[in-house]
Amino acid sequence: MLLLNRIDFEPGCYVFNLDQPLFLTPGDQIWAERSSVVVRRAVTGLVERPAGSMDAEQWAYKLL
Repeated sequence: MLLLNRIDFEPGCYVFNLDQPLFLTPGDQIWAERSSVVVRRAVTGLVERPAGSMDAEQWAYKLL
């Protein structure tokens, strides 16, 4: 079981910040669709779209 408050799709790129924590159980599937997140529950097969926002995460590096 897993409790998430954000989902990183590619390290240093896109992050989905959830409005409420999301609880995932074994077998649940999660993926990005446009600017939202979709969850298919393993036990019931129900599809959910949790509220939140997709943001681009930007990093700045300074080489010394």
